[in-house]
Amino acid sequence: MLAIDSVYWQQRVAYEITASLDEPSGVLSGRARIVYVNQSPDTLRDFYVHQYLNAFRPGSRWAAADSAEARVRFQHMKDPDYAFERITAATVMGVSAKPDYPYAPDSTIAHWALARPLAPGDSLVAAIDWQARPSTLPRRQGRRGRRFDFAQWYPKVVVYDKYGWEDHPLYPGGEFYGEFASYDVTLDVAADQVIGATGVPVEGDPGWERANAIPGAPIDYQRTYYATRRTPHACTAAQGRKCVRFYADSVHHFAISLNPDYRYEEGRYKDVVVRVLYQPGDTASWGKGKAVQNTEVALMWLDSLYGKFAWPQITNVHRIEGGGTEFPMMIMDGSAGLGLIIHELGHNYTMGILANNEWREGWLDEGFTSFQTDWFFDAHGRGSSYPELEAYLLASWDVDRWSEPVSMISERYRDFDTYNTMIYNKGALFFRQLRYVVGDDVMREILRTFYARWRLKHVNEAAFRAVAEEVSRMDLGWLFGQWLHGTPLIDYRLSKVQRARLPDGRWRTTVTIDRLGDAWMPVEIGGDSTIYARSSGQPERERVEFVTAKKPGRLTLDPRLLAYDWNALNNRERRPFMGRDSRAVRLDNPTKNPARRDRILTELLPVGWYNDHGGITAGLRSRENYLGRFEKNLALFSYGFDPEATHPFGVYARFGNPVNHPVPRTDASVAGWFVEGRAGLAVHADRSLREHQDFGPDKHGGFDAIWMAVSDLGYVDRDLWDNAGTIELGPWASVTTRHGQTTWRGQIGLRGGALYRNPGSGVVSSHRYDIEGFGRATAEVSVRTPFILKSRAGVRLFGGGYLAANDPPLQRRIMLAGADPYETFTNPLLRSRGALFVRPDFHYHAAGNANLRAFNPELGGRWAVATNLEATRELGLPEHATLELFFDAGVVDNQAVPSSAGKSYTPLYDGGVGLVTRHHINDLAWTMRFEVPFLVNRWDHAADGTNARFAFRWQLSLEPSF
Repeated sequence: MLAIDSVYWQQRVAYEITASLDEPSGVLSGRARIVYVNQSPDTLRDFYVHQYLNAFRPGSRWAAADSAEARVRFQHMKDPDYAFERITAATVMGVSAKPDYPYAPDSTIAHWALARPLAPGDSLVAAIDWQARPSTLPRRQGRRGRRFDFAQWYPKVVVYDKYGWEDHPLYPGGEFYGEFASYDVTLDVAADQVIGATGVPVEGDPGWERANAIPGAPIDYQRTYYATRRTPHACTAAQGRKCVRFYADSVHHFAISLNPDYRYEEGRYKDVVVRVLYQPGDTASWGKGKAVQNTEVALMWLDSLYGKFAWPQITNVHRIEGGGTEFPMMIMDGSAGLGLIIHELGHNYTMGILANNEWREGWLDEGFTSFQTDWFFDAHGRGSSYPELEAYLLASWDVDRWSEPVSMISERYRDFDTYNTMIYNKGALFFRQLRYVVGDDVMREILRTFYARWRLKHVNEAAFRAVAEEVSRMDLGWLFGQWLHGTPLIDYRLSKVQRARLPDGRWRTTVTIDRLGDAWMPVEIGGDSTIYARSSGQPERERVEFVTAKKPGRLTLDPRLLAYDWNALNNRERRPFMGRDSRAVRLDNPTKNPARRDRILTELLPVGWYNDHGGITAGLRSRENYLGRFEKNLALFSYGFDPEATHPFGVYARFGNPVNHPVPRTDASVAGWFVEGRAGLAVHADRSLREHQDFGPDKHGGFDAIWMAVSDLGYVDRDLWDNAGTIELGPWASVTTRHGQTTWRGQIGLRGGALYRNPGSGVVSSHRYDIEGFGRATAEVSVRTPFILKSRAGVRLFGGGYLAANDPPLQRRIMLAGADPYETFTNPLLRSRGALFVRPDFHYHAAGNANLRAFNPELGGRWAVATNLEATRELGLPEHATLELFFDAGVVDNQAVPSSAGKSYTPLYDGGVGLVTRHHINDLAWTMRFEVPFLVNRWDHAADGTNARFAFRWQLSLEPSF
């Protein structure tokens, strides 16, 4: 062990634990004798232990964090389902004393004030009796029947380091930190239990012989690996029970898994024994050497990166929970997949042997092992996840400024999703960028040197950085600072390339690079699969020269996309008439939404439709995006083949989110059109106001401006469109929030503008306009929630009005049955007279406005107030087929539907049944409704024109009702 050292020190701990498990109650009763040696330069006056199992119960900080982030796990659990760890008696320094809990009501930290100061080099003995029970909901521990995953199950000494006592409650984000210690653990369990644990079984039967999947195959118990004395007292296990004693040294935790049904297999990598314990039904995925082989492969890979494994064995068990959790000498996995095993076994190096503080610097183990796992697949030709991960982090986190520094303390992140992404994914990218900066060979030397120097010690950023700088002979402060302590963006532009032939026939090329971002990375210059040079990336403008035997072809910055340059569109050398050639063109698959990292992806799709004036219409649609976030452009060119069509050519174009002007969390677009008798322009802005990406209210605020004019009456349905135009603008806001299975939505929009009609009454010139100001407002709120008999109920309230001196034009009325003409304009199947979905013999419902779905879609007026009620229940059929009952009711302007009682308003209602199905092909999802509104109170205004209150009517929709 380490002596007191003025530069580095760590405390010394020895545990002697005896524990007995009562399976029916799930309670383990134990006694621990803890010897604690103060090897720090400080005099200690306190003593702390973790009681981590108390996190998995109501009242804990873990439960509070779950509640704050709308997760339901432990906060409402009742006895006997929640976990606990209760100290029943304790003696510290020979003084019997109950602990206090400084973070109450959280009880994951227990504290004693010492009876006397503990000087440097002095030691204390603590004797603690306790009871522990895992929760029935597994999370890093758990129980199910006779299966028990015991992790963090005993009073575990809190680390004392240069920061002082690290008495930190357990949160969902961030994991553990422990003192290196020896563990002498004796377990009293049922005789048929099969045990996997940290350490080696020095006495007793862990059950492996009976569980051996290959009967008769030899088992290496490694009983003599540690020079341990035998138990001074005989085990007093009752009939039907057994005692098994395990021992481990130089580890900072001791984990156990028990299951009488476990199957045992064994393997070896060099002198490390591999033990695998799996369920009887796991033979195909775990058995026949599969999990053993994957564990051996992981050891071989990690040995090549870091060095010799520090401990005698590794046990891999199929735990109750999915995913995986790591412990010294033991990993608990939810599957036997190679990637998961490499990740979790990697933690035995980064976390286990190189023992970082997982809640203070989680990137140093989670990011580290995620990095080495990806490197394995990259090195073995199985493909790196780096391209997808890098693009995801840029598009979904960095450019929208959701990212937070990787170095943050775990519970200080905005939420668990941010913690998870920064620590695992962005942390892994930090190591990948370090590998890019120093090169593969140097990176391997860094890892091996770091491991050799710091194995079985506590490590931190400073320790790793010192080794990295020493081995690479580079000042890496800028890299650690940018990637771990900030969230800057990197962007370079290839501004100029000059080529000159030298007298000896070689070529000198000078490249001018502009740094546009607020961070930097070395940037490669290449072309034609050749890397010619690397710039430092630091100056705002940098000139790089290189000499080649042949004239270089077209050059590109960062051709391998390894510098984390978020905008790769300005990285290519310009060419005459071609610019930077930043687009990749392909045939569109409308069911997918792919994106490119290095190009704007342009997808072309032939389309066609029909309307009465233009006849059969053919078109070519182009849609574009970059990174799935920028350059969200759409263009549609069309031609109507009817010989009498007056304006057969049509064009619609929309340009959104230009990459040269990124605005975080904002979608903005400009559109223009001249198509099927209408011309117009529109500006749209949508700012996301949500505070968390994966929970909480999804709030948006925005602004719309639109000019829409009728230019050819031949195309339009004269019951929906007047010969008029509007110029209008105004703000809007929306919110969606979910509480469990209940979803609330709300939206409000306000617009004001000018209406003009051409020609007006008393026309003298064909260019006269009648102009009038107007205002228009709509608001709605809806909820969908579980209802009786496994059904769901939906309620929607709507109100809308048009304010002006005269009646609104037909296209700006508050519509009764569904969406207004401006909302359906972009759909060619609804846009013009005689289109497929608006033919007289086809009843299509486009949801919106008052949503009185059974009524004629041409009805509208100055105002409407309505409610829509639905009850739905899934039928257990394919496509999530759901039976729907609906009832719509409203009060509307009598100019929309004349009142039969001579009043200024008209009450309307409808009701019926429907079948709702939900479909999904690749990235394309849609809802289909087939509805039968058999009840309509004003049947003379029903969509199909029937003449009875009760009648068979039908309608179809390809969108939800609300």
